[in-house]
Amino acid sequence: MLKNIPYAFFRIKHSSSVSGEDLKNLRKFYAPILGSDAILLYEYLRDLSFSQSPETGFYDYDSLTYLLNMDVNKLNQARIKLESVSLISTFIDEFNRKTLFVIEKPLDNTGFKKNLILANKLISIIGSKNFERLVGRERNIYLSKASNLLDASASFEEVFPEPSEELTITFSHEVDSSMIKTQEIVEEIQTKLSLNTFDYPNPYEAILKTDSRYFYSQISHKIPRQSVLDLIKESRAAGLGDPCLNLVFFYSNEINNCINTNYVGKIIKDLIKKEIFSFEAIENYLDDILKVKNRIAVSKINLYKATYLESLQREDNNNI
Repeated sequence: MLKNIPYAFFRIKHSSSVSGEDLKNLRKFYAPILGSDAILLYEYLRDLSFSQSPETGFYDYDSLTYLLNMDVNKLNQARIKLESVSLISTFIDEFNRKTLFVIEKPLDNTGFKKNLILANKLISIIGSKNFERLVGRERNIYLSKASNLLDASASFEEVFPEPSEELTITFSHEVDSSMIKTQEIVEEIQTKLSLNTFDYPNPYEAILKTDSRYFYSQISHKIPRQSVLDLIKESRAAGLGDPCLNLVFFYSNEINNCINTNYVGKIIKDLIKKEIFSFEAIENYLDDILKVKNRIAVSKINLYKATYLESLQREDNNNI
């Protein structure tokens, strides 16, 4: 999670066209959860995505503060809320020093009913009766179990912590075999390990885009233990996003030929003590450590990074 956007100039893409009906679903289902600022930001970014051209395809993030009448803190909170429910994805283009927002379609009536995280959240805000009026009264097997099936997604809970004891989710519960969501995560990791089907083969791209639990497994070839889950939880709580934590995992593996949890913990404590939280600063900090310890001029991650940035540049050239 990026608390601040490092590069103000941004570009917008959408995975599929967002129609007027999609915007109705956005306001109908998401407004009570996200608030008006997030809805306004989504609609504004969606409108910009239709008006941009290769010549005028980049916009200034800071200018949104006066175009939308929000200060930068409100703007970032709106963006983070949209990210937490997968309405937008934010990617950093280090090569061109720009930001890319990818807009996703809001869930429709059927999709929202089957999303237990959002369904529970909306019910807690507007009540069961109002929820039934929005989505319909037909019985749904997923919603009938909604009070027991709680998602363990850290990004959503970071943004929307639940005060209710029944709805509060912590990483200590993630290894509880009674949690269906946890079973799904473990099974998915086991499958990915067996078949080597992780989403991003390039380690640098995986660092930027992968949940730390999955990234740990990708480079260690192991399912994360409780100590690893606790470390991820504590790091996130301290303000380190998953890309930053993934960097530490990667460098630990390069230096020690394994991910030493104690070593990772020491690095994280050092970063927090020195108040180093930005991805670029952590990358430079760890790269210097690796080069000294391994006595090398160029690290593997620099090669992976160069390959990834070249692929981004080719993609941009193809889109022009």
